Amino acid sequence: MLRLSDRSPTTLGAYALAALIALFELTILWQALHPTVSDDYRAYYIDKTTTCLPQPVAADYTLGTQLDFRSGGDDTRELRPCGWDGPAGDGMHSIGQTSRLRFEVGPPQNLTLSMELTGVTLPGPAEQRVLVSANGVDLQELLVTPGKTERFTIAIPKEAVGDSGFLDLKFDYPDAISPGNRISNTYWRSVKLGRLKLSPA
Repeated sequence: MLRLSDRSPTTLGAYALAALIALFELTILWQALHPTVSDDYRAYYIDKTTTCLPQPVAADYTLGTQLDFRSGGDDTRELRPCGWDGPAGDGMHSIGQTSRLRFEVGPPQNLTLSMELTGVTLPGPAEQRVLVSANGVDLQELLVTPGKTERFTIAIPKEAVGDSGFLDLKFDYPDAISPGNRISNTYWRSVKLGRLKLSPA
């Protein structure tokens, strides 16, 4: 049996190349099992703990402006990172179990959120719960009735606004309804957003 020192340089080179290839493949496998991705990407694609993958938006907004999310209303595409479908005649439909809005609001200050929500009329619970948070701070739980348009006002403390200059509103729908059999939860329905305004408190 040949000792390692007796093997030809060509044979040794082949072993070294095989070792490099194996190391490369192990590195790729490690990265596949432990990907370095954003929290939002991980939650949507890997952990599947959200149905809303935020996309970059400009978030341009002037405080005190009332927005109309219905057909023929304002163009709100650059305020909607994810979780909305439409607009339709009666408002912007939520899709999935979470929806988001993003607004440029400037320095930290107390704000007031006013909005109109209508519960979907699909067969489901007598009320839809909507959990509202801002920049990760829980604000309020709303109850929305199917087919009924209701106006809600929520106080947002300046601590929830933070120093980023942006306000990220998140709406979670624990009672979201599947519109049909075997439809992915990324298409479940809960509410329709009609009008919304953010104002200094």
